[in-house]
Amino acid sequence: LYSVDISRSANQVYNVLKEAINKVTQYIFWESKREFFQKTFELDTTNTSDVGINIYRLVAHEFSQTGKVDTSAKKTIFGQIYHQLGDNYPDFFKTEMDNKSFDVKFIGEGAVDGGGVFRETIAQLCEELQSHVLPLFIKTPNNKNNVGNYREKWTINPAATSHLHLKFFEFLGGLMGQAIRSRNYLELSLPNLFWKLLKGQEPNSQDLEEVDRLQMKHLDDLVAMDQKGIDNFDWVSITEEKFVAILSDGSEKEIKQGGREIHLSFSNRKEYAELVIKTRIHEAQLQINHIRKGFLRVVPECILEMVNHEELERMVCGLSLIHISEPTRQAEISYAVFCLKKKKQHSPNTVSVQIQIN
Repeated sequence: LYSVDISRSANQVYNVLKEAINKVTQYIFWESKREFFQKTFELDTTNTSDVGINIYRLVAHEFSQTGKVDTSAKKTIFGQIYHQLGDNYPDFFKTEMDNKSFDVKFIGEGAVDGGGVFRETIAQLCEELQSHVLPLFIKTPNNKNNVGNYREKWTINPAATSHLHLKFFEFLGGLMGQAIRSRNYLELSLPNLFWKLLKGQEPNSQDLEEVDRLQMKHLDDLVAMDQKGIDNFDWVSITEEKFVAILSDGSEKEIKQGGREIHLSFSNRKEYAELVIKTRIHEAQLQINHIRKGFLRVVPECILEMVNHEELERMVCGLSLIHISEPTRQAEISYAVFCLKKKKQHSPNTVSVQIQIN
């Protein structure tokens, strides 16, 4: 049992309680958590009336065919919603559980939003986020190079740092929060590294390997040079690298002050590897901070503290039905009953995975 000295400052008491919750949350049954979430949302609801959003799908589709990037997000479905809701999005996203945040009208189409139009809009929005039309996400190096596990994943674009782009990330955090509240899930394929950072948990080298296997293999080989009989005398002919890291978008970043002038050597190779891992893990920390900011404007922080990164992903993205191309994903998913079925119409390397959430 934890004891708290209430004579300490409010911030100190909060940190003690936060640490205690993080340590025991894994022992709390999911049904108990879900009941707590529902009651919390009922007490924190501001959306009392439906708001209508006009979507020009034809405009979004025609733009997607141009091959251009909608840097100002005025053509895409994501951008159309963003510009109509503005910075007041929490007023619309803070719904009771299972309620959609807004009504959608497809301009030029006859669809009536009984829920299906809203879900289709969210699905198309997710497709935009994981494509060339928006600048927020890019394919992970594993995805681009078709190596390692988790080859289907996308990651934050480290170059998306403009004021407008950071506002987009904040809005995306709000959308993630509404996905939890409404249970209209976002079909986003993001790595464990992302969910750990959003949760506030420090990722490790294994998480980075799930994003960039070639980078981690290179670092592992550097650290193990002495085990291969290579010493300082042999080093000169092996590498001419400096203390810079190649980020997911291919840009370079110094991993140490003056890193472009520091040569990688046999003696400093372990420091180099540690700094590259740290830099790569946090290459999009600025964007993560803005996503978290938007998320917490819609979902109380106590809920984020009560879940682990896997549960957080499940709450945002859902796990109703996924298709996994072996061996791109080898991960354990908790709170699920698996039914693996080989289907004749699928390729020999594809497994259909139906997941029943308990």
